[in-house]
Amino acid sequence: MTSLNILLVEDDMIDAMEFRRAVGKCNVEILEIRVCKYAEEAIKTLEKWLPTCIFIDYQLPKTNGLELLKKIKKIAPKLPVIVLTSQGDERIAVEMMKAGAMEYFPKAEINPEKLTKTFHTMSQMLDVEMEREIAQKELAEKEEFIQKVAQLSPNIIYVIDIKKWTNIFHNHQIGEILGYSIEETGSGNSFAFIDLIDCQDLQIFKKHYNQIRYNLKDGEVIEKEFRLKHKNGCDVWIITREVPFKRNKAGEVQEVLGTAIDITSRKIAETELINAKKEAEEAARIKSDFLSTMSHEIRTPMNAIIGFTDLLLTSNFSEQDSQYLNTIKYSADNLMVILNDILDISKIEAGKFSIENFEFDLREKLQYLYQTFEFKAQDKGLKLIFEIDEKIPPILIGDAYRLNQIMVNLIGNALKFTSSGFVKLKIDVISQQSDLVDLNIQVSDSGIGISDDKLCMIFDSFSQAHNNNAAKYFGGTGLGLSITRKIAELMEGEITAESELGSGSKFSVKLTFRRGEILPIKNLLNNDTPFSLKGFSVIVAEDILANQLLLKHLLTKWEADFIICNNGQEVLSTLQVRSFDLVLMDLQMPVMDGMTTIKFIRSSFPHLDAVPIVALTADTFARTTQDILDCNFDDFVTKPFKIDELTSVIRKQLRL
Repeated sequence: MTSLNILLVEDDMIDAMEFRRAVGKCNVEILEIRVCKYAEEAIKTLEKWLPTCIFIDYQLPKTNGLELLKKIKKIAPKLPVIVLTSQGDERIAVEMMKAGAMEYFPKAEINPEKLTKTFHTMSQMLDVEMEREIAQKELAEKEEFIQKVAQLSPNIIYVIDIKKWTNIFHNHQIGEILGYSIEETGSGNSFAFIDLIDCQDLQIFKKHYNQIRYNLKDGEVIEKEFRLKHKNGCDVWIITREVPFKRNKAGEVQEVLGTAIDITSRKIAETELINAKKEAEEAARIKSDFLSTMSHEIRTPMNAIIGFTDLLLTSNFSEQDSQYLNTIKYSADNLMVILNDILDISKIEAGKFSIENFEFDLREKLQYLYQTFEFKAQDKGLKLIFEIDEKIPPILIGDAYRLNQIMVNLIGNALKFTSSGFVKLKIDVISQQSDLVDLNIQVSDSGIGISDDKLCMIFDSFSQAHNNNAAKYFGGTGLGLSITRKIAELMEGEITAESELGSGSKFSVKLTFRRGEILPIKNLLNNDTPFSLKGFSVIVAEDILANQLLLKHLLTKWEADFIICNNGQEVLSTLQVRSFDLVLMDLQMPVMDGMTTIKFIRSSFPHLDAVPIVALTADTFARTTQDILDCNFDDFVTKPFKIDELTSVIRKQLRL
């Protein structure tokens, strides 16, 4: 207990002496006791000195203890006041207690024990009051801190009664964001979110708060995007994060605490991005359609040119005529390389360039690759060298077609820019882990090389390192190396180049393949057996006369029983009267196209379910077009096709 300063208001000196004596015997420390005879004297004393407590006699000259108590409470409302009286009137006691007296007891009961108990009670009350004042001060400081944080925050902070749709609190940021002054956003319910929500979002907003009221748990945060109306009428997008703040007796959320930020600029950027994406997609679609159409239009006549040239080369012509035919074939092949480069880069840009995984024999593929370039190397007097690491597994799993495309581009480039010396393909195993095999595919040459300033740009589209030698090294689009790099990246690999002007070049591609199972040795006798369709019936749908003539020559040569139709309608009419063992179907034809025809055959001719349908098209995007894939054909040949490609597909489908 703290030391006490006591003020006694008593006009009877004997009673005052008895009080002092009793206080002196109490087990408390008393600093000072002052005695005033009159109420006016006590009031003046309180103006200069504040005691710990006051004892007042109810019977005082000119006034009474009740009136003095009221005056004391006006001066020091929290000061403990104990009323002493010679009377035992309970009515007076009640009035004194109502007026703020701490205790009321007769003078006859004044003794050390009674006073000690009173002092202890008073000390406890003072301690509680002090703690309350400290807590109240801390609360006020916290409230002030929260208010400052709320006002300094760049975000909108608010409390909303979601049942009454009224604002309980919001900081001034809502006004700054929505264009209102501080006076306009002052306290009151007139400035509420409900009045600012865009009418199109109002129902969504109500559903949002309905979800909060009945389903949101304490501590759970919910987010939502809304539009508010700016003072000038424009939309302002905000995103809110809200938590339950107060619940009603039924446990439903009644008030939410939320914070909101202005996301208008982000929404504008999103809209612009979506529009730009739509425009880009539309431009890509137009480009894709254009390339698809041009591919078809160019490849259709090229199919006849290449096909008839191949047929003529099998005949006995004079050396000069054969040279002419080979020149036609070389020019046609060169044109197809250019066309394929342009289409491949377009497929990559359109995201339609797919990578597949299947088992293949790398050594077998390399044999075909060597045969492809052997004649050209010999013609230029170059030594073509293939070195293959013996540790390479017999069978790999990956995209053999894309791997072949990489090697064809690199070897073709090396042969093109090498006048003497060698072109070398070397494939080494970098590492083997579990079922994965890392290969390094290196193509080097003794050609003209590449200067340092050109080496960094050779993988860019439409870039060539030797533009000044265009006349000498004719041909190419400048896309080959760019496509090669993109294919390598799509196969999760990488390509690098080393070169020195005048000292040759070296290109290295690192790719990872899975180890495949060792396949049984193939029976290669069929490769030496002339291809024949004797005993098989074939129906062909083709509207281009040149292609009809080509297929007619081939099917006649193969001794097939065949019918050639101009469109799908003719095919369906023919199938009404007889069946065939094989259908060769061009996809783009007048009257009825191939896709419609194939779907009709599959749905209306159930007895032909086992008959293979091979789709023919000059559209290289067809393999990635879902509508075409949904036709349910059995295989696919792209025009212009090599005769070997067509025979290979037919062998596969007819199991020859």
